[in-house]
Amino acid sequence: MRIIIIGAGISGLATYLHLRKHLPSPPGREHTIRIYESHRPRAAGGSSSTSSANDFDTLSSSTALVGGGLGVSPNGMRVLYDLDPDLHASVAAQGFPCDHFIFMGQNGWTLGMQPTSDRGGFEGVEGRPEVCVSSSRHGLWGCLMAKVEEGQEGVVRYRRVVEVRFGEGKKVVVFEDGGEEEADLVIGADGVKSKVRGALFGEAEGEYSPQYTGASGIGGFVQGPLPPRIADNKAMVFIFGRNGFFGYGSASPAEAERLMWWSTFETDLLPSKTDLDPEEIKASLRERHRTWADPVLLDIISKAEVETIYPTWVLPDLPHYGENGIVLVGDAAHAMSPTTGQGASQALEDAQTLSLLLAEILKRAYDENDDATEVDAVALALKLFYGIRQPRVAAIVERGKKMDKGKGDVGVLAEYAMYCVLWVILRFPSVGKRMLGDVNAQLYSWSAKAEVQKAFAGLK
Repeated sequence: MRIIIIGAGISGLATYLHLRKHLPSPPGREHTIRIYESHRPRAAGGSSSTSSANDFDTLSSSTALVGGGLGVSPNGMRVLYDLDPDLHASVAAQGFPCDHFIFMGQNGWTLGMQPTSDRGGFEGVEGRPEVCVSSSRHGLWGCLMAKVEEGQEGVVRYRRVVEVRFGEGKKVVVFEDGGEEEADLVIGADGVKSKVRGALFGEAEGEYSPQYTGASGIGGFVQGPLPPRIADNKAMVFIFGRNGFFGYGSASPAEAERLMWWSTFETDLLPSKTDLDPEEIKASLRERHRTWADPVLLDIISKAEVETIYPTWVLPDLPHYGENGIVLVGDAAHAMSPTTGQGASQALEDAQTLSLLLAEILKRAYDENDDATEVDAVALALKLFYGIRQPRVAAIVERGKKMDKGKGDVGVLAEYAMYCVLWVILRFPSVGKRMLGDVNAQLYSWSAKAEVQKAFAGLK
């Protein structure tokens, strides 16, 4: 079977690795898997800041090859362990394992601390609990890319895809340089502005276009010793205020002494592609947070350079994630608010789920020596993939919408009401569970392997 993955970000690389691990390949049934990516990778370091990086397209690129920070949640780390314990170890080693999230108000109040461990909701692989690992996006991507390239040089090819056509059982990927390539399965891992999604939905594409949420974010990295709040508690800090939100944590091993930071704020207008001044953005950042009480925050904004600018895009709920041998994974299927903290982890879950489904269906078909295996196997895998993943993703998206309400501009009364609610939830976890459910268990106890087994049991 010929498989083309479009997009060499986190979801594309993870999908390749899972397919390579799980797909059965009996004699005469070998598979070719290629990845196409339009952006060449930048130098390592997790920063997109260069002397020529002051244009919108560079600063706001959604590709996973540049800048920005993220957290790989326990459920995402578990997927990495299932894929390859060495990969799991390399991701943890280059990032900063966080045992806790600390929540604060802009007035300096510490509202509470929450463990990130999946213990209690899921005991982890082999009884070993996982925690959230904060990382630069480039750091996680680099670990995945290194694993992809182990003995497989040339898997990732840097060509821009301009179109995906399908009909009469054929899928044709068209490149900007005029070349074309056929495939039996096309996997769209090409982000929120996905060309593959456009091909999949055709004339109905407009209904499923990305939507700007009214919020944008900026972020970057600063050098300096880790504050005791982070170092002593192995923590990431989230600060809520009446005119925005600020977060910071380490994106590297503690000894690297590098902080990642991000600021989210409401703005009705998208940043202009033609009128983008980093100095103005920095001035706006400092003005927005100048009265906030946390000295670490104030130190960060005094040093900060604009390294990323991210308008927050989300997707409406899609009626399916794939058909006719074309499927979407990651942000191409379900871009969600960064508030969820689940973007990377959901991409990893997608990759594992799709690969396990396709592998099991092909194995059964090969065992039965069915000549029509691959077309039928792909069709069934895509149907089951949506049935498994859509409810999971929808629940996380809905939770993110509720959390986003605490990040917009609010009045003083609403600000302090928010602080009180957060304090109660964090101080009295049993109250929080009655109000919100057991969030950690809901997020961290999900298992692709278990869900795939249930799906196949339902087919009998």
